[in-house]
Amino acid sequence: MKKVLVPAVLLMLAVTGCASKHHHKAPSTQVAVPAATTANVQIDARKEVAYLCGTGAAKNRLTVMYGLQGQNVVAAQVNYQGRLSPVMMRDARDVNYNTFVSPEGITWKTAIANSDTVDKVGALGLLQPSKQVINGQEKIVPQIVTQNCVIDNGTVAVAPAKTKTVKTTKTVTTKKVYKHKK
Repeated sequence: MKKVLVPAVLLMLAVTGCASKHHHKAPSTQVAVPAATTANVQIDARKEVAYLCGTGAAKNRLTVMYGLQGQNVVAAQVNYQGRLSPVMMRDARDVNYNTFVSPEGITWKTAIANSDTVDKVGALGLLQPSKQVINGQEKIVPQIVTQNCVIDNGTVAVAPAKTKTVKTTKTVTTKKVYKHKK
């Protein structure tokens, strides 16, 4: 009898829990979802743009594949030093720049552009999240990967590879044998 009673009591508790008037209420804790995350974005076309980033003579090349939807630039993926970023979606909250953010927090920011001008505007740079201790507390802060990016339209002069001229010399050593006269 006890074996039948315990499952029956558990079943009754489960059924009465489902029948309560508050069972449809949403949980009180909510998880913040970035606004840049979009589930289904239709990409009509794509455009690849090459940039030179950095200051002075130390410029690094990177390319970005943009996803276009009509006249809007809606997604970006950066290829920097042979590594691909995750796909980053446009953050519509930033009205001053085209800001693209990945779920991991990687950010690519360019001047305002549409599908016609995306290959004509420069970029502020590429950021990634980094853990730092600030005032004794560990915080996630943006770390600059590269910045000051300009369009690389192929007209930028590339410095020739440094060649080194090596002068070869031949050293001849002679062994002179002296005979002692007795």
